[in-house]
Amino acid sequence: MVMIGLTTWVVTMNGRLFDNLKQLGFNEYEARVYVEMVRQANPVTAYEIGKLSGVPRSKVYEVVDNLRRKQFVVQMENNPKKYLPVEPEEVFSSIKKSFATSITFVKQELKHLERGETIDYIFNIFGKEAIIERSKEMIRSSRSSILIAIDRRMLDSLHEELKNADRRGVELNIVFYGKREEIDFQNVYTHRLREPDIKNFSFILLDIDFEEVLAGTMSATTTEGHGFWTKSVYLNNIMQDNIIHEISLGMLEEKLGLDRIHQLTDHIPDRIWDRAMDQFNRRFHIRIS
Repeated sequence: MVMIGLTTWVVTMNGRLFDNLKQLGFNEYEARVYVEMVRQANPVTAYEIGKLSGVPRSKVYEVVDNLRRKQFVVQMENNPKKYLPVEPEEVFSSIKKSFATSITFVKQELKHLERGETIDYIFNIFGKEAIIERSKEMIRSSRSSILIAIDRRMLDSLHEELKNADRRGVELNIVFYGKREEIDFQNVYTHRLREPDIKNFSFILLDIDFEEVLAGTMSATTTEGHGFWTKSVYLNNIMQDNIIHEISLGMLEEKLGLDRIHQLTDHIPDRIWDRAMDQFNRRFHIRIS
């Protein structure tokens, strides 16, 4: 029973080893020959390694020659020809460098290929947790810029990721929907002009590095929510304009006050916004309790 168990373990381990070697460019016979050579303490002939590895005699000489050309084995004696494997550390260091060089070349060449008009897809996101998790992933991937418009609930949910981005030197510009309060970030623009319904819903508009955007609306009290994510250059530009416009409104509100803005605009933007939100509420259904 012990021998059967040990044999099964050895076969499984060899199978995994061969599979991984094939991922690195060895074919089946090359993997078997190289592994068997590493097991041997002394140089072996192609005939001997064929018997030990189970590679057919008609193939083993070609296989050994291929490994020699790849500099994975070396010929030690000439009459008869005997071979030793190159140390695995040296072999796989060489393979690693070769893969890295090829990947760099291919990436650069693909960038230079002429491209037609890009079709960028829009992906729907369902559920509050899915929107929050996708937002966190985006913030963690940021390199230089984050534009975000959120309410207090979403700020609390994303606080750690935003703080880490801030520490990495990413420029944050945050529109905060709600009453003015102390928030531990620079570049926070608080405004209540056309303030969303933050009692029943949570909101997020998020732009990362001017390359990808997310927008979402979630119930404040249930797990429901719906949003979208895209890299569409057109929607990116619209969303960026929206967030930057919100920043401008926040700055105006801070300088002039809400009453003065209403006086200057005669509530015209509010009336248009109310009509838009009325249509939104009729078509957009999320349970709030």
